[in-house]
Amino acid sequence: MKSLALIALLSSVASSVAPPVARADRYSFDPAAIYAVPAGDSPTEGPADAPITIVAWSDFACAHCYRVQATLDQLQRLYPGQLRFVHRTLPLDEDDLVAAEAGYAAAAQHRFAPMKDRLYAIAGRVDRPAVELIARELGLDMMRFRADLDTHAFAAQIRKDTEDAVRLGIEGTPAFFVNGRPVHGDQPLSVFARTVDEELLRAGGKTYAQLVDKGRARADAPHDSLNEIKELDAHQPYRIGLGLPGHQLGADDAPVTIVEWADFQCPYCAKTQPELAAARAKYGDRLRIVFRHFPVYGHRLAPLAAEAAIAAGAQGKFWPFQDQLWAHFGNLSRADLEHAAETAGLDLNQFRAALDSRKYRDAVVAEAANAAALGVEATPTIFINGLPLVGSREPADFAKVVDTHFRIAAQVMHEGLPQNQIYAVIMAAALDSERADPSRVPTDPSIVLAPRADENSRSVAAACRIHDRARATALASHLTGDARHRALQVCTGEGIDL
Repeated sequence: MKSLALIALLSSVASSVAPPVARADRYSFDPAAIYAVPAGDSPTEGPADAPITIVAWSDFACAHCYRVQATLDQLQRLYPGQLRFVHRTLPLDEDDLVAAEAGYAAAAQHRFAPMKDRLYAIAGRVDRPAVELIARELGLDMMRFRADLDTHAFAAQIRKDTEDAVRLGIEGTPAFFVNGRPVHGDQPLSVFARTVDEELLRAGGKTYAQLVDKGRARADAPHDSLNEIKELDAHQPYRIGLGLPGHQLGADDAPVTIVEWADFQCPYCAKTQPELAAARAKYGDRLRIVFRHFPVYGHRLAPLAAEAAIAAGAQGKFWPFQDQLWAHFGNLSRADLEHAAETAGLDLNQFRAALDSRKYRDAVVAEAANAAALGVEATPTIFINGLPLVGSREPADFAKVVDTHFRIAAQVMHEGLPQNQIYAVIMAAALDSERADPSRVPTDPSIVLAPRADENSRSVAAACRIHDRARATALASHLTGDARHRALQVCTGEGIDL
């Protein structure tokens, strides 16, 4: 009951869409339904026994298909070892199949993924000499590759892809089915993540064939049926972990926690720093501030700056390092980052080695992907005791919001809730999931919530992404079976053999 009372208090801090009109002759897919989607004999990526199979119809010349690739890459990082992609083709131009055939020919030599990336990068605008050049650069057996194209060895498979798409009622690309659940086109990561989370619960050790066996045969919903895109709700707390090691400022038992997703190249984030500093000066260690990374697309210097900040955190110097970046806002070249590191008192050799090897790249990507999966779209996005506060605010307004949270905290402590349990109680009843590192979500000992196997796997993967072998080993000791196998696959990829 204390959870509900606290959530009700938090809710005190703080578009309708007309229903679609269906055309009788056109149908779409119900996002909540399961469809009997055949995987075909198409190129795949990911473990054959993954609990989630995503069957995708696309075309290399499709702009939306190219754009969604970044989202799919983030999805793979959020669910390491748990996704299998089946790549099926639905050509936009039936008279130009050279790109599709090249993809299949590369797949026959186990090089589909790099060929796919190259073909999307040039929007599928290739002729025979161009695909041969790519194949040569990828180290393919050219005699075999040319023979496959000359004889149209994969024409039947491409035709089968198209026939299955038509039979299902697919009208365009990209079209995705997550264990048979439709995701309509180029959707944000939050839609994919929510669908994957729900399907992980349904999978229960079943094979893909079993999961889609009794699915619907074809599109049968109103034509304008779409996946729901949920915006952050300012009146609902979200399940937010405490981020990466060394990125927390304030006491562990602080009654109010501010988590900020920010970008070191974002001017609005720079504007927010004095407001956070003022709140910190007023409340001291009673206010916990957590920095989380979300480099915005188009800010080309932001990703390396985020990696540099994590490298500083590994030496226990995140906060003095980030202070240097904000104090000299906009100076984010490699030389600038090294100067900031030197000023903050870091071991420069260790710092340079981390940047040279891109040691923390995957950690940055996972942090940003977790934010996007929650519905974070811009920086800064701040969560105060789980409640989202999007964008920059006037200093007086921001201070009032923080003061309100302290008043609520004082009220619930007066009613008997220990100070060190406030954030944990909020998290126990909060919305959504912490997908980057669930082990970094504080827990309330009076509320027993058994973590799911996928959460434990994510926690091990998170430790490996920051190359914390000791923590990864400790967390992995609780894993068994498939969950352990998938977590260890990620760690091996990071150079950590558990």
